[in-house]
Amino acid sequence: MDNLHSKMLDSIKDSKWVLDEIYMFLPTEPEENLIAFEAKFNVRIPEDYRFFLLNVSNGIVNKNKWGLNLVEKIDFVDFFYEDNEYNPSIPFELTNKVVFGRGSDCKEVSPYPYEITFDQNYDIFEKGYSNGQIHIAGYGCGTSAFIVVNGSEYSNVWVDDFSSNNEVYPEYDFKSNRPRFSFTDWLIEGVNREVTIHGQNIEWEKRIKLEEKAKQDKIDEQKRELEIKRLDQIKREKFAEQKREVEREEQRSKKTHKNLLIYLIDKMFSVKKR
Repeated sequence: MDNLHSKMLDSIKDSKWVLDEIYMFLPTEPEENLIAFEAKFNVRIPEDYRFFLLNVSNGIVNKNKWGLNLVEKIDFVDFFYEDNEYNPSIPFELTNKVVFGRGSDCKEVSPYPYEITFDQNYDIFEKGYSNGQIHIAGYGCGTSAFIVVNGSEYSNVWVDDFSSNNEVYPEYDFKSNRPRFSFTDWLIEGVNREVTIHGQNIEWEKRIKLEEKAKQDKIDEQKRELEIKRLDQIKREKFAEQKREVEREEQRSKKTHKNLLIYLIDKMFSVKKR
């Protein structure tokens, strides 16, 4: 097993606990199907992609039917193609990034550090660039990735972003000055991206839980303060009622004493009269 194959397997193995939460690894592809495909179109599937199909999976697909797949499943037995479109037997003709409908004086939103061809009149588009490739992933909004199986860009992964940004270009990483990605490079990049997103989601969930806990703690504290105020009010009302009861008792006692005094005085006067 060469270094690229080891890197691929190590990346998947180390990250499978993350990938298994989102994706299903479909069965590997029988080698006879790949041999028949290669014979039919007179091409050779790039070695690292071939290794992936035979030893890892023919497709790492999203468990959510509305989600995007990490790697598409390919039907090598009944591969869809037309005579002049999506035909692996016809070489892929692009050799560098192509920007359609704009001249060389256009300003790109994301500067591209490598060579660009500007197809202002859509001549390249009309001629077609869909041959000599296998679609390997969809990115949404009509954007997709494909691996070249026939032509000078053989084994490189490209992105068809015509539907969103009117451009087609090879996968690249200018930070590490990599103007091309092999299937292994592309897959590892995708796996790392999923791990990063997973980590960000975990941090986001932790932050949300902490924020929710802080809100709940504040609500609980407000409830405690209200309960303390309520109990304090009850105590004050009870104390006030007790005070009023004492005052009423004192009034009753005074009234009783007064009545008794009046009674005794009346009694005394009545005795004297007799």
